[in-house]
Amino acid sequence: MRRQGCGLVFYFFTKRRKGREDVPKSRNEKSIKAEELYRQGWKLVDIAEKLGIPSGTVRRWKSNYKWDGQSERSDKSKANVRKRGGQPNNKNATGPPGNTHAVKHGLFSKYLPQSVLDIVGELEEKQPIDILWENITLTYANLLHAQRILFVEDKADGNVYVTSEGEGGTGYEHQTAWDKQGRAFAALARIQSELRQMIKTYDELTRSSLVTEEQRLRIDSIKAKLGNDSVNRTESALDEYFDKLEDNINGAE
Repeated sequence: MRRQGCGLVFYFFTKRRKGREDVPKSRNEKSIKAEELYRQGWKLVDIAEKLGIPSGTVRRWKSNYKWDGQSERSDKSKANVRKRGGQPNNKNATGPPGNTHAVKHGLFSKYLPQSVLDIVGELEEKQPIDILWENITLTYANLLHAQRILFVEDKADGNVYVTSEGEGGTGYEHQTAWDKQGRAFAALARIQSELRQMIKTYDELTRSSLVTEEQRLRIDSIKAKLGNDSVNRTESALDEYFDKLEDNINGAE
């Protein structure tokens, strides 16, 4: 009889407890206020500070009442899933159509103007031997132009330049004819050395089986312009040319 009474008490106790669990709990007023602040853009830490409650409580409310439409745990599980292959909005995953200069030169595009980037794009389509030939012709043109600028008429061909002006007076620099001629020879020697080396390199590149006949004929053309078609070695042709140039300048004195 005693055991039966204990069983009845336990039955009514568990049934009463189960009935309480079936009844939904009414939400805390602070949790409702916290959700309103969250939807207004407040951070969880700021909400906890305003309502005077622990921040962990606010996080639990956010998860239990699904302020974002799903639980926080579900958000984390989905965030940890990494799709295979190219990720969304990843421009490196696919090849961009059309002009790819900005992609190839991403670092340059941050610092160089668009006009320079366009030139870089054009140079990509050229072969190294063609770029070298353009440098040869440009250097040769500067050499011819320098002969006009660096010309010394006679021994009296001097110049006076103002180098500085101030309270202490005016500074001058006097250049005699031999000063001008010495600087002219130094400048021509530098151009000669650069041109000789570039033509020598170009001559070596033309021996490759990959170059065209037009590229091979260019070296003969530059030798002819330098005034010696019979010389096979490029350095000898340039040396003879500059020897003639020096004789002409000395004869003009």
